Amino acid sequence: MSLSKKGGVHDSLQNCYAKKAMRQLWKKVMVCVSVFVFATAMTGCGKKVTDPVTTTAQSEAESKETGSNEIGGKETSVKEAGSIKVWVSSGAEDDTYREMFKKMETEMNIVINDEYYPKDELDSKMQVAPVVGDAPDMIIADYLQIPSYYEAGMIELLDDRMTTDMKSDLLQSIVDESTYDGHLITTAQFDSGMALWANKSMLEAADIRIPTSYKEAWDKAEFEDALAKLKANGVKYPLYIRQNKPSSLYFTYMPIVASFGGDYINRDTMLTEGVLDSEETIAAYSYITWLEEQGYINGAADYEDAFYGRKESALALLGHWKYKDHVTNLGDDAILVPIPDFGHGVYTCSGSVVWAMTTAATKNGTADAVWSVMDEGLKPEYINQITDFNGAIPSRKSVLDSKEELKKGERLYLYREQLEAGISVLRPLTPAHMTIYSAMEAAASDIIGGADAAEVLKDTSKSIDDIIVENGWSLK
Repeated sequence: MSLSKKGGVHDSLQNCYAKKAMRQLWKKVMVCVSVFVFATAMTGCGKKVTDPVTTTAQSEAESKETGSNEIGGKETSVKEAGSIKVWVSSGAEDDTYREMFKKMETEMNIVINDEYYPKDELDSKMQVAPVVGDAPDMIIADYLQIPSYYEAGMIELLDDRMTTDMKSDLLQSIVDESTYDGHLITTAQFDSGMALWANKSMLEAADIRIPTSYKEAWDKAEFEDALAKLKANGVKYPLYIRQNKPSSLYFTYMPIVASFGGDYINRDTMLTEGVLDSEETIAAYSYITWLEEQGYINGAADYEDAFYGRKESALALLGHWKYKDHVTNLGDDAILVPIPDFGHGVYTCSGSVVWAMTTAATKNGTADAVWSVMDEGLKPEYINQITDFNGAIPSRKSVLDSKEELKKGERLYLYREQLEAGISVLRPLTPAHMTIYSAMEAAASDIIGGADAAEVLKDTSKSIDDIIVENGWSLK
């Protein structure tokens, strides 16, 4: 078993399961059609139907008939020229997007009806959108969610819209995540930055070496020595791994899993058997238990500010998205150090939120308006607006070079260095993404809560593979 550091599953594998994904997604659509028809019939008989998906679909369909929609965002009117609907996967950047779109509306003389939904809700809405005819013109979501929508015929190609000059100015990792089935289907304003945030003063006080490059990363022994020194020096819980939100560990813990020699899925068969339940991956997750037993992490933490607020932790396994909190509260003490080498090399993660045009935009006659917004979002001022907030890496080389904190010797240079070195791993690119994501959220929560990692991961692997096989998503 080997890890693919930059491209996830290579193109030849993508083409094999793409058709299977499309068949399954349309199978889901037909189920939704059946539910919708059944709901309509039952309503006609005077019986109230309370299925949440059906109810949402009906509400939105009725809203369209009356000319308004207040579900999830600002009130919208019947579509008119220069008006587009955007669905956003809700996150820390929501307010920044709102400000961005408001400015675009004024400067571009366009109405942007932006609606924000949690990731799983957005995914559910996209699945029923073909049934109710309420698909957005554009979506902003995790890049891993886009291929399934593409296979369902819901994503428009951008090959003929993006200029050669613009494409050549994008980071290669951005081009990679935006390309599917040989076509450019998304754009992105930034790529992820992933490393350990560290409190410089706490490390210095405990006489701990501070690595500034991934080439100087601590090995496992030095990392554990650092934790012991911090604990002895009065740091209550030396490490914070966001115990209160285990779903985030699907991304943040992946460099550690990779460094232990493990992975989430076999990238040849697209099944988890022998990989998620392997000795290497089990060892990586058993390490969480060991960290708790040593008192290095607080398994009961239900708060976000252990590192930057309470200052009970000197290290935090968090990415760029907590940049503002860390820098605002810790100032110059907020620094980055590479994730340690646990035996199989030093890794980071990449992959970001992307912007995609839907085929509904073409049907609605808004495709040009949507592209004008997507293109506008790639201007330096808007890339800077979002990355100044979240500390991510600008998607364009020309913008990246102008960012002071990404220059060598500055606070965020490690993010840039790691991506340029090609040591990043991508989460598995598979139609089973949401299945694995949800299963690993539960698994991580159980392990943090004291469950045996081997038992949990073996059960999790079986449950995931049952779903993958049932849906025809494997390549075996």
